[in-house]
Amino acid sequence: MMTQLAPVADPFHITGPALISFSGGRSSAYLLHRILAEHDGVLPADTVCCFANTGREMPGTLDFVRDCGAVWNVPIVWLEFRARAKDGYEVVSHNSASRAGEPFEALLKSASALPNPVQRSCTTELKIRTMKRWVVAELGWKHWTNVIGLRADEPIRVEKKRVRSRERWDHAMPLFDAGVRKPQILDFWRDQPFDLGLAGPWEGNCDGCFLKSRASIMRMCRDHPTRMQWWPGMEATPRGTKGINRTFRRDREPYGALIDLVRRTPLLPFDETMHDLGEACDDGCG
Repeated sequence: MMTQLAPVADPFHITGPALISFSGGRSSAYLLHRILAEHDGVLPADTVCCFANTGREMPGTLDFVRDCGAVWNVPIVWLEFRARAKDGYEVVSHNSASRAGEPFEALLKSASALPNPVQRSCTTELKIRTMKRWVVAELGWKHWTNVIGLRADEPIRVEKKRVRSRERWDHAMPLFDAGVRKPQILDFWRDQPFDLGLAGPWEGNCDGCFLKSRASIMRMCRDHPTRMQWWPGMEATPRGTKGINRTFRRDREPYGALIDLVRRTPLLPFDETMHDLGEACDDGCG
């Protein structure tokens, strides 16, 4: 007699309490769409979707989050870090969201050092803990599932998330479990009535994120020189009791030096700085 195997659960079938962490990128938006499709177009019970805005996202990212909510008729909670607020966050909207780095700058105001690739306090405080504070204060959850948009072609990042969290949540990565890769997601968005309005991956998430490649930062400095002035401004601010200037990275030039290099370097038809553009941070950010 043949033993019948139990049916494999659809990875997009979510059992709450669950938080869908929406980074504002195509992968996390596709994840949200698949979850909605699995649940007849609505969020499942005890499930919320949150987007945490640092104030350094490109306008196209903010418009994309707004459009996902409007076109799919799904509530997306917009949050921002607030240093002096009672619960450490504020609920905002597309219209009221910060656009000049105010939450990020408020975080750095009393910091003795800047976030860096090893200590990513910006991701931790502006996104992860801001969403945690809202969930605890508004929903009262003791433990939940954090649903994030890591794909099957991101195995190293997935393995890092598989380590059991010491926080109140466990991670779920339906895109990875379903074998979804980047080409499948790009194919999906080509058929949609709206899309992420960015020039390329170098514009994703925080405009000058220190996790982006040097070439990506130089591309941003060339395309958005005024916008990128915020980053050298943060590096030029004395920090700590000794008033020491800090940088976001030690293994390459400060942002001000990269801006000056772009100013002095003409854009040639075949410019090596336009290669290896990398992608935006989308780990703890989404």
